[in-house]
Amino acid sequence: MSIASLKTVPEDLKTSVIKVYSYQDKNLQGILYNPYYGEEVAFSNLTRLLLLMEDMMDGMKFPQEAVQNRRFKNSKKTAEALRILPKPAQEAIATFKVKVLFRQGASWQGKVSWAEGKQEMAFRSALELVKLMDSALPQPSDHEQDVPVYEKASVG
Repeated sequence: MSIASLKTVPEDLKTSVIKVYSYQDKNLQGILYNPYYGEEVAFSNLTRLLLLMEDMMDGMKFPQEAVQNRRFKNSKKTAEALRILPKPAQEAIATFKVKVLFRQGASWQGKVSWAEGKQEMAFRSALELVKLMDSALPQPSDHEQDVPVYEKASVG
């Protein structure tokens, strides 16, 4: 029986687990787990993570979209091939449980829990979700933050 044929989505499918293993130059890498996929799926950047989650919600038809997505090309959206990788040897630097409750205003609303910090917060948009996750992840040292990016690059 497909998930789409069920009248309600099982509770365990509503929460995704995101394990971040690397966060260099604000580029996160890790794995996404949701029983909908059945296995941990690797992501190597934020865009891939967000699109994986969006594809999963589209596949489950939960939460239901409030706005039809617009596209530059008229071609039909196809699901991205999943990369299932072995679990990294190191420990995750952060673990988040994300429960998207609504997809309104062309964005997501829901709750995110940060396991290591033992905190949970609501988010009102996908951007706010990203900012909450960023606030929990290791940040560059204060000295690196003070130096503008254009001064870091060597001119040759």
